[in-house]
Amino acid sequence: MKSYFHRFGLLALLCLLGTTAATAQPMTPLRVEFEPANGEYRIPLGWLNGRSHAPIELYGSGARQTLKLPLPARLAVESGRLEMVYTNSISLTPRSQLAVTFNERVIAQLPVNPRQPDNIALINLEFAHLEPGYHDLGFRAAQHYVLECEDPSAPELYSQIDAIESSLYLTATRRAIEPSLARLDEIFDNRLWIDEYRLQLLVPPGVLGENESLQQAAAQISQFVAATFAFTPVLVRVNELAEDVEKDPLSRYQFPGVALPESSWDAVLLGTRDQLAPYLSDVLLDDIQSSYVGIHPSDQDPSRFILLVSGTTPEEVKQAATLLNLTGLALPDRQSVSLTELRLDSGYQRSRPPQSEPGWVRFDQLGFTTTTLKGMYPGAAQLQFWSVREILNPSRPYVDLQLNYAYGSGFDRKSALNIFLNGQFVQALPLQNVEGEQIYRARVRLPTVAFRDGINELRFEPTVIGVDIGGACAPIFTDHLYVSIFEDSRIELPPISDYMRLPDLGLFSQTGLPYTRLIDGEGVSVLVADNRPETLGSALTLIAKLRQVNNAPLTALRLTNAGEAMDHTDTLIVIGEVDALPATIGAQMTAFMPSLHWQTIQMGSYYERSLAAGFNRWLEQPMTPLPRLVETSEPAIARVTLGEGLGRSTALVQFKNEDGIPVTVLTAANPYQLELGVDRLVEHRVWSAMSGAAFMWSTDGKTLSVAEPVNHFFVGEAPVTGRISYYMSTHPWWSVLAVLAFILILVSLTWWLLRRRAKKFESEY
Repeated sequence: MKSYFHRFGLLALLCLLGTTAATAQPMTPLRVEFEPANGEYRIPLGWLNGRSHAPIELYGSGARQTLKLPLPARLAVESGRLEMVYTNSISLTPRSQLAVTFNERVIAQLPVNPRQPDNIALINLEFAHLEPGYHDLGFRAAQHYVLECEDPSAPELYSQIDAIESSLYLTATRRAIEPSLARLDEIFDNRLWIDEYRLQLLVPPGVLGENESLQQAAAQISQFVAATFAFTPVLVRVNELAEDVEKDPLSRYQFPGVALPESSWDAVLLGTRDQLAPYLSDVLLDDIQSSYVGIHPSDQDPSRFILLVSGTTPEEVKQAATLLNLTGLALPDRQSVSLTELRLDSGYQRSRPPQSEPGWVRFDQLGFTTTTLKGMYPGAAQLQFWSVREILNPSRPYVDLQLNYAYGSGFDRKSALNIFLNGQFVQALPLQNVEGEQIYRARVRLPTVAFRDGINELRFEPTVIGVDIGGACAPIFTDHLYVSIFEDSRIELPPISDYMRLPDLGLFSQTGLPYTRLIDGEGVSVLVADNRPETLGSALTLIAKLRQVNNAPLTALRLTNAGEAMDHTDTLIVIGEVDALPATIGAQMTAFMPSLHWQTIQMGSYYERSLAAGFNRWLEQPMTPLPRLVETSEPAIARVTLGEGLGRSTALVQFKNEDGIPVTVLTAANPYQLELGVDRLVEHRVWSAMSGAAFMWSTDGKTLSVAEPVNHFFVGEAPVTGRISYYMSTHPWWSVLAVLAFILILVSLTWWLLRRRAKKFESEY
């Protein structure tokens, strides 16, 4: 491998050295740029570092950072280079250096000049003989500020790599790979250098809006592709094939009536055998005798593929699509398969981790394995678990955790094991025994206020330092700094419940609730207001996002049209332009409905005093001071109605309809605006910003507005333990009376038994 070190723009950099003002980094999302003319991709280093804008920091005398570079199976990399913009401390000596590694091999060594701390390096990368997968791009810093008697942790030992301006430039071409159902993950490849995947769903004209089974099939296929791309947004485009296609019987094409859009990677062709007859070769038509799934190269370009999902009836097409959406499905190494039978259970809840003891779940039952951390900067051990606020005991402000851990000898008294819940520090456990020790069931209290709906993350991050802490002319020894977190630690988690407070679009964005209450989507209906391709594509894009959030296939979710019966519907999503929404839905919307109801805003509160009412409440809550219960409040609100429409904005509104069913409406001024709005919605920065009862955003995703709810409602069944503890804490007098009644019954029973025995004894004598 060949490396080059260049410095250009030297005069500009020297001018910058004389200034003290810093230019703020742009905070627009980091994206991959592609130049079709020469096939070159520009990938910012921050894109590889979790899309983070933060610079890559290298601290201390010996520092390392590693990024994972994905290499897709479908791209052949012809050349690559790294353009690295970095800054080093002006206190470093010429003995210092910065090295760049590729799969642990040093490919460039860059000198450090304290008189010129800002630098740019151009480094060639060699991709020959590399297998598809993830490869390590690393940065190492050997940093010194004196020649001897150096403190290796001195604060002036640092270098910084700009994650925004530093980029990889990779020239690659798409290559043909062997089509196989066993390697669908190499075709719909999450390692592709893309920010979103556009799924081209090709259907015969008019068929998708006419048949519910085909709509269900489209929803299942959209979910399947979304699952393969994990967190990358999948934007579904419904494209109707050309009408009146005349098939040439002598043609060698497999798909004589199908043309892929030029900008797309691949496509899914969906329909029954009869519907697809004008667009398929006779060989493919003969293969479709039941539910059929096949992957075939496109006639236009062998490096692009068409996933054919078909059958002899719409129901068979639906079964074929559902087959692909099943988690953990193993398919053979062949181009096509036919499905003879598919039986699905439905209505099941999210899997609950088994409890080691009543109320307790061990770490290993949550997927955690014993982890050993080493050194002064060892990183963190992480544990994830699922929770919703409403399942927690409202009378307790914390959840107990019992941690089993061990640490080595020679730790300084300043060492500690820090515990974070969802990024918030909650507690530290001291590591102060110089001889080291094992701790069994150390108690940690996790405040319930730090919990969030959905996936919660516990992080155990040691801050350790040895007794021999080093310093000037003093060596530092770190090989004994070990901390282990054991998998038999446990956390107090109540059983998963579907009880929740709505409206809450933040809950919807984090967990998909209330639509993922049953993990397969049983009872969920998605009503599409019209059959235009843009509206159908918007609905399928949202369903694909829900599949990613749910992390499980929504096989029982129903896609319906306006006017169809809503039997067995527990929760409803409505998608369409404002003018196409059903009249009953528009009348019940609580926000962003032009000419009817735009927004309700709470301005303050009305306060009233009632001694009689306060006394009655005090009888139920005697531990609360009476003056606090005398005063009641009602919200003072402002109701706003606008005559004009949404314009270039898209809105998401959640409310309860007249039947008590939670409804979420996604709407815009027209179908084209709706499609653009959904594209922005499924981006991480917009999706994660959702909250409140209604949410509105602009086409560019920069203008975000939230309408907070004035009133809430509850759905689901409250946990039994939560209801009992809550009732006892809010009605202590009744609790006392219940205990006294129980004692009275026990005393009476005892008296009756003793009296009966006494009479029996008297009768015998």
